[in-house]
Amino acid sequence: MDFALDRQQQYSNKSIASIGVTVLLHLLIGYALITGLARDVINVISKPIETRIIEEIKLPPPPPQVKTPPPPKFVKPPPAYVPPPEVQVNVQPQPNVIAAISSAPPEPYVPPAPTPAVAKVGLACPDSTRIRQSLEYPRQALQNNISGNVLVQFVVGTNGQSHDFSLVRSAHPILNKAALDAAQRFNCVGQGREVVVQVPFEFKVE
Repeated sequence: MDFALDRQQQYSNKSIASIGVTVLLHLLIGYALITGLARDVINVISKPIETRIIEEIKLPPPPPQVKTPPPPKFVKPPPAYVPPPEVQVNVQPQPNVIAAISSAPPEPYVPPAPTPAVAKVGLACPDSTRIRQSLEYPRQALQNNISGNVLVQFVVGTNGQSHDFSLVRSAHPILNKAALDAAQRFNCVGQGREVVVQVPFEFKVE
């Protein structure tokens, strides 16, 4: 019984202490309101909050990318060279041409023949004028009204003989034959060397 009274008394003491603390707190709060301490707290809370923007830290640029060269293209190697088969040709030995030529005796030197000088027909063949004047006009050429000029050339030897007759300028074949026949009838005189004579013949139908 005494234990229950002691315990009840302890609880009443604790209640009185708690009530006392609560009253004390209310008194302090009231004092704070009266003296303006609460206003300072409110002013501190009501001040704007300063914000500062911190500059962004710039990171260093990444290293440049190194372009790696493409791998080399595979090139197919050329086919291996295969030499053609050797063809053996039987070559007959040729005679020594140089020895054969050197053994032959050299040909004797033959000087070129001297070029005949040109002589006037009247000097080499004195009767040429008479023969040309007495020359009859070819009958067939006269009937066909054929005209023309013929130049006969020949060589008079040292003995006066004429040879190598040729036509330098020709006309109708009938006139050419008449001129050559007349030139071959000339009696020429040697000039001490061979001379070339040119004789003109004119055939004109009047």
